[in-house]
Amino acid sequence: MALVESFSGIRGIYDKDLTGSIAVKYAYAYHSFLKDKTKKNNLAIVIGTDTRPSGIKISDAIMGILDCNFIDVGIAPTPAIEFAVRHFDADGGIIITASHNEPYWNGFKFLGNDGAVLNEKDMGSVINNFKILRNFHKIQERKILKKNTETIKGYAESILNIVGNENIDRIKNSNQKIILDPNGGAGIIAKKILEQVGITVVGVNTTYGEFNRAIEPTEDSMIYLKNIIDENKADFAAGFDCDADRVEILLNNGQLLSGNYVLALVAYELLSSLDNPQNKIVVVNDATSNVVKDVVKSFGAKIREVEVGEANVVEEMSRLKAVVGGEGSSGGVIIPPSKCRDGILTLLMILSIIAKKNKKLEEIINDFPKYCTLKRKIEFDASKHNKIKKCIKEYYSKKGFEIKETGGIKGGLKIITSKNSFVWFRASKTEADIFRIISDSNKKEEAEKLMEEAINAFKEANE
Repeated sequence: MALVESFSGIRGIYDKDLTGSIAVKYAYAYHSFLKDKTKKNNLAIVIGTDTRPSGIKISDAIMGILDCNFIDVGIAPTPAIEFAVRHFDADGGIIITASHNEPYWNGFKFLGNDGAVLNEKDMGSVINNFKILRNFHKIQERKILKKNTETIKGYAESILNIVGNENIDRIKNSNQKIILDPNGGAGIIAKKILEQVGITVVGVNTTYGEFNRAIEPTEDSMIYLKNIIDENKADFAAGFDCDADRVEILLNNGQLLSGNYVLALVAYELLSSLDNPQNKIVVVNDATSNVVKDVVKSFGAKIREVEVGEANVVEEMSRLKAVVGGEGSSGGVIIPPSKCRDGILTLLMILSIIAKKNKKLEEIINDFPKYCTLKRKIEFDASKHNKIKKCIKEYYSKKGFEIKETGGIKGGLKIITSKNSFVWFRASKTEADIFRIISDSNKKEEAEKLMEEAINAFKEANE
């Protein structure tokens, strides 16, 4: 395993691939980038972390060396740290997190002054700075402002404001009860926010840093919550990853609600509340299920696809003034003015939809178009990446299918096999030597057939 360096962030196994000296050097590279970009010598940088045991160590090391004013927000969800950059009018921010990777991993997300993760070009500058950096000096004095309480309070107010008073009143009168499993992560603060709007919350794994399931909330890692849903007669269970930038929903029948349907639900909610939704745009990554496209087009609104990566979605949303965006493939929803995926805000939106429709979540989902989305991860030899992509493209081109590419040779390869079906390929930029394959169709048998064919095509290309 090696340090994963991409525009999505820096990640590695702490004290092996990501040592204290590497962390400090990366922070210095980012600081140099900000100074060049802002032409300012006296920078203000927000710094915060999720609940991994190495987070505070890395944070202290960075604050002990950079020549700037720090706004230390401590342990907080990623969307709260991004909010803090805007709230305190900072020049940038450093989020110490490895998101859905296991606790022995850690990493960084570097932010611009709008709170969004850096785009590919800017992140490329940071990575380049890191590679050419030889010497840096430790400064003797700095100003550190501790702002955890103000950040969490301001963040909570900001997302409740996005949901809106009318919807909050509906939630308060809806008598909803849910199981909340932040798994010892930064999303623990969600319990208090949800209780503030009248939700009865049964908290599971609500002690910072105590990880009792896999960090990534999946059907396998969350299935044990089915018994807790039954015991408490709850409506469903919600689980976060370590930095709470996305939420996964376990229905009371024990099935996990696809992240694509989570995005479709929020898109439906926001578009249905507008007078002229046909003038609006929704931005998604190119691995997102067609269920989102169907919902968006039912309102006459437009959908725009970009390469996988939160920064790509956020940048396009800002350019097009999109009403909502996200990555259905990873369960991440972005709701302006927020500039990132936000699991807690997304959960509030889902509770709002339930309250408005006065139906169970399963009943609401049954009214949506039916799509089957299958996902696979396959290990591969990274040195063969370009050859593999070219072979796969050639294979499907010979079959006469429409092929869409985002992000060049390193980006997504999407094969449109019919009006309602596609298969998608892309090497992961957060997990080394992993290729991701997704098939999506409004017919389960077709999705299965496409996946089987895709795996065979990939294996042949990888030989």
